[in-house]
Amino acid sequence: MATNWDDLVSGEELLKATKKRKNKFIEQKVSADKIDEFINKGWEVFKEYKNGSALVKKEKSVGDLFENEVWLIFQKMGFKVMNATNKFKLDYSDVSSKQIDIIAIDDEICLLIECKATEKEDNTKTWKTELESINGNFKGLSNEVRKKYPKVRVKYIFATKNFVIGDADIKRMEDFRIANFDYEKVRYYNDLSDHLGSAARYQLLGNLFAKTEIKGMNSSVPAIEGKMGNKTYYTFLIEPERLLKLAYILHRNKANHKLMPTYQRLIKKDRLKAIRKFVNEGGYFPNSLIVSIDTNGRGVVFEPSSTRTDNNLSRMGTLKLPKTYQSLYVIDGQHRLYGYSDSKFASCNSVPVVAFVDMQKHEQVKLFMDINENQKSVPKGLRNTLNIDLLWNAELYAQRQEALRLDLGQQLGEDTKSPLYGRVVTGEDLSNTKRCITLDYINDAFKQSNFFNIYKKGKNEILTPGTFDKTDNDETEAILFPFISKCFKTIKDYCSEERDRGSEGFLTINNTTFALIKVFNDIVNIQLKKENKVIVDDGDSFFKECEGMLLNLADTINTLDLDTINAIKTAKGGAAKKTSWNKLRVAFNTKFPDFTYPELEEYVKENCVNNNPYASQYIGEILDEIKRRLKDKIGNDSQWMHKYLPEKLRNDLISKVAIEKVNRQIQGNDEEVDEWDYISFNEIKQIANYGTNWSAFCSDVLVLPSNKMNKINTLQWLTDLESAKNRISLNQSIVTSEFESIKKIYSEFIKDENGEAI
Repeated sequence: MATNWDDLVSGEELLKATKKRKNKFIEQKVSADKIDEFINKGWEVFKEYKNGSALVKKEKSVGDLFENEVWLIFQKMGFKVMNATNKFKLDYSDVSSKQIDIIAIDDEICLLIECKATEKEDNTKTWKTELESINGNFKGLSNEVRKKYPKVRVKYIFATKNFVIGDADIKRMEDFRIANFDYEKVRYYNDLSDHLGSAARYQLLGNLFAKTEIKGMNSSVPAIEGKMGNKTYYTFLIEPERLLKLAYILHRNKANHKLMPTYQRLIKKDRLKAIRKFVNEGGYFPNSLIVSIDTNGRGVVFEPSSTRTDNNLSRMGTLKLPKTYQSLYVIDGQHRLYGYSDSKFASCNSVPVVAFVDMQKHEQVKLFMDINENQKSVPKGLRNTLNIDLLWNAELYAQRQEALRLDLGQQLGEDTKSPLYGRVVTGEDLSNTKRCITLDYINDAFKQSNFFNIYKKGKNEILTPGTFDKTDNDETEAILFPFISKCFKTIKDYCSEERDRGSEGFLTINNTTFALIKVFNDIVNIQLKKENKVIVDDGDSFFKECEGMLLNLADTINTLDLDTINAIKTAKGGAAKKTSWNKLRVAFNTKFPDFTYPELEEYVKENCVNNNPYASQYIGEILDEIKRRLKDKIGNDSQWMHKYLPEKLRNDLISKVAIEKVNRQIQGNDEEVDEWDYISFNEIKQIANYGTNWSAFCSDVLVLPSNKMNKINTLQWLTDLESAKNRISLNQSIVTSEFESIKKIYSEFIKDENGEAI
């Protein structure tokens, strides 16, 4: 057998292959008598010809589409030689060859890429046989490549879409040195190549060949060594072309999860184009890039020169940079650096650099935050994810908890095995109809739960132990994340139709996510009380104890009435979270009374009883009784409005009475108009406050006999009754405690026929 090198193309032929790869359809010209046959097989007519024949097309398979998607990424990165079709085969022995989905070659490297895709998510597939085959044949494949391209370094990439790679296969790839490109990484490099074009190769090389030697690299630069705070740093000038190979950007992206903490924004395409144009027109940037040289603790080699500066705190010399990929992390200046990629000045200009050595990642994050705080503010979503790294080992455990809460939310959105994968807005992700849950809501839900210890303010002294808190973030997360993930998976499995609607539905939105976490917390508390425990020891076994209630919760969600759904979905403002939680837990309790606890019972008693009919009746009778007593005190004086009413109230009443008289005359109604019909609790307050009315007669009428309330307190209960009356008219609920107050006033104010309080 022989490798079919003829399938590899470059130059114009590569561009032609690119055009074919971009086409998502297979096209074929067929004769008139074959058209129906093709249509029955799923093809559609794309173009008809005069002779009756037609051009038909159908969408390529999921596997072919994914393979083309990945192929196009490496083409955009500027690889010079690639396979034109998927029929390329590479020998690995005298008698055996392997079909290679994608081969991408440039002056330095050759990538062999295998692509696996499925239409729907699959977390059951294992790749042991395939990976062991790749490992066993890799040496032969590499030797075959080097026969034609002797200077290249060969790397194998295993790219997948919708397959959830298990831990065992991830370990195999690490052991076999096969690069694992899940779909998050594919999307990352697709975005990066769209933004950077061929410059994205530098980031790819840094990822694939991290800490391996760059052949032929001159690593020496003239430099000045100095001190800044307690840090030693070096400042030097270097050609962008050299720096691009050494540098790596810690983009805050799911694809870089293993390099956590990461903190940089993805480079903006428009900004990069503008910088590149500026550079090519002779522009320059006098301000320094900020980097951290990663030596893995070995330190850099700095050879001082014989010439010393007057300032003995600094010295000149030669700095030996590591000759490896991914050895310099760019903290500030990625746009300026990448602006030189593909520029005519990349090798003949130099850029200023300030370099620290072996700066811890959390220190890099803090420096990045400090720099950007005074320039372009860090977006809220990115700040949340950065705080995970900044606060993870904070001195105060309460601050560590914030990092843990945010990390739980981030993992729920980024872990491919999570039921909320792709649903949570993290880093600089943009929200959409599917990804619409924010870290803020998840953080607040966890914060208002009992999962974590409560500490004395400003101290690490535990006031109340958390149900899952092990005091150490890693240990707590190890038990809590799987539990919460399983809780959400139960809801996902039994409410899948509603879940798939995203923001167009109600299940996977902020309000419901907050409510679910709070109800999960309620279930934990109920179960612990049953078991007479305070803290969860074994998360797996405890979940099994909670599973019954979680299934009941899923049943509740599937049968929620439209009023409850709309109340949750439309709740806004500061009360939205609490409203959503209350609506869900009350519905759960109504359908499954076993879901109960004292606080919920109190809430239901207070908020879920229809008190409005009786409250309306009592308020009406109280108002009528007050007006009757006031009329008795005032008597039949025809001038009563002038004597006892403030001028504005008097004029308002006169106006309202006059308008009503005219309306009745028009309707042929000769019934008299009573001014008292327009007096409610607010007007009674004005009467009580006017002149000497209070002392003359109002106090006798308005002060309740069992409580010698003063004027201020009396006027307050009049205000409260007016408020309740208005809310009833708007169909708003009167809670039980408020109803009890109304009932108390009624029982003291209204007398029976014997003059006794009711």
